Amino acid sequence: MEALDVLEKRVDALNDLLGPLPDEDTAIKGGENLTDSLTSAHTLLTSALSGRDKITEVLKRTDELESYLDPNFLDDKQDVKAQEVYINTIATELAGNFEMLEKIKSLEPTLGAEYFSNIPDATDKLKALNNSTSEQKDQGEMIEQSIILAIQRYSEIQAGIKESLRKMNERIDELEQRLSKKKKDVDV
Repeated sequence: MEALDVLEKRVDALNDLLGPLPDEDTAIKGGENLTDSLTSAHTLLTSALSGRDKITEVLKRTDELESYLDPNFLDDKQDVKAQEVYINTIATELAGNFEMLEKIKSLEPTLGAEYFSNIPDATDKLKALNNSTSEQKDQGEMIEQSIILAIQRYSEIQAGIKESLRKMNERIDELEQRLSKKKKDVDV
């Protein structure tokens, strides 16, 4: 009853703030205080609603009605629609994940077996192997680049030698022509 006393004190404080009750022209008669007025109003409402199940059902759904009247209700519905689209988009992936989870659950006794728990930890060795593989890959790429540069240089040298040989061939042809010309001049 302590809570009821606290409530009555609060209503009396509210009654003091609001001032005296209206006179006989209103529905409240005589020397009723605000608590008595609220109690009688509640009694009147309860008796008016008794036997009217539809009205009672409507009153139970007032929170839902207020949410429909909320200006942000449409935005909330759009958020729900966006979430529905997202869930439909990832439904196949979720189904696959669920199947995988079921397989894991069925294999859990096997995976938790003692011989699996006695396997030594090889993560450091795997990391070292991964690092050495990366280093070897980098070295392989460097060697490949140097081979490509060497082949390009070889091609340049080969082109230079061909050009030198062509020029030497032209000189030899020129010298042979001079020799044959001198030979003809000497013979004549």
